[in-house]
Amino acid sequence: MRKTRNLFVLVIFLLTLGTQLFASAEKESAATGTDGMPYKGQELTISMWGYNMDLLEKNIIKPFEEKYGVKIIVETGNNSARFTKMVARKDNPLVDVALFAGSWAYKAMDEGIIKPYDPSKLTNLSALMENAKDPLGGNYAVGYTIQHLGLFYRTDKVAEITSWRDLSRDELKGVLSIPGITTTYGPSVVYMLSKAWAGDFNATDVGWQKIEELEPSLVTAYNRSSELNTLISQEEVYVAPYSSFAWGTILGSGLPVANVIPEEGLVGSFSMVSIGAGTKKEDLAHLYIDHLLSYDVQMAEALDLVDSPARTDIDLPPEIAVNLTYGDELLSQLHFFDHKEMADVQEEWIARWNKIFSN
Repeated sequence: MRKTRNLFVLVIFLLTLGTQLFASAEKESAATGTDGMPYKGQELTISMWGYNMDLLEKNIIKPFEEKYGVKIIVETGNNSARFTKMVARKDNPLVDVALFAGSWAYKAMDEGIIKPYDPSKLTNLSALMENAKDPLGGNYAVGYTIQHLGLFYRTDKVAEITSWRDLSRDELKGVLSIPGITTTYGPSVVYMLSKAWAGDFNATDVGWQKIEELEPSLVTAYNRSSELNTLISQEEVYVAPYSSFAWGTILGSGLPVANVIPEEGLVGSFSMVSIGAGTKKEDLAHLYIDHLLSYDVQMAEALDLVDSPARTDIDLPPEIAVNLTYGDELLSQLHFFDHKEMADVQEEWIARWNKIFSN
């Protein structure tokens, strides 16, 4: 009888202990998120480009949402539009993570709409190219992908392109496009034409003279890579400087196209990611940036010909590598221009551009 009573007491004790442990686990789960997801149910607002959004969703956004139980809210647009919007909301910021390119990232830093990141919170930072870790200085941004401005041409329509000077060939009149001055690479075209015709990147008066000479030859100056893609697929443009992240789509047109490394070289740049000033979700913002830098994301983006990896440990198949900003030969031909210098002349150059293209 005593044994039965002791057994009964033991069962009651174990049941009570189990109930307490379950309640404790449930309480902890409610505090930190179920399934070990401390950010579950939160939202993170990303200011980013909308180009290749289907692939960005597949490779970056959805995996992050599923892994951490977070909802990503995206605000898309070009650098100029998103920069302007963030400045307008500076006193009531909504963006947690911001993606900018080139001088726009510098302007974002200068305007105070982004803030420094904490290197200790980015476990993948050490895997990046050295100059991608802090391209603005002060830890205001990370270069999460490297890209370039190249030249493409229709192999069945025009003779081989070998130089930036070739954009002035008579046969290209009416089938040529270049990026507009407010795009990521617009100012870089001025530098490359200066180098091609005067032998000096800084001889920008020569570059501007060539822009003026090219204007009558242009189908249009495009403001988005998607616009250029449409012009190419409709067979209106046979030659153009193009952003490397758009090359996969250009190839997908099925038209006979080729890209080249001109004798003057190519324009190199990083797409940069930063933490939005005023965010109340710094830890989650760091987690998202670290996700962008991860091996799996960078490999997936490369294999889909979306973004070229900034990591040094990505080994790509030759048929993929040839279509990206990748490999010692191409990387050695990249010219990186000073972000501050481009930001300082931006207003002057926009006015100069508008004067040429308003005639």
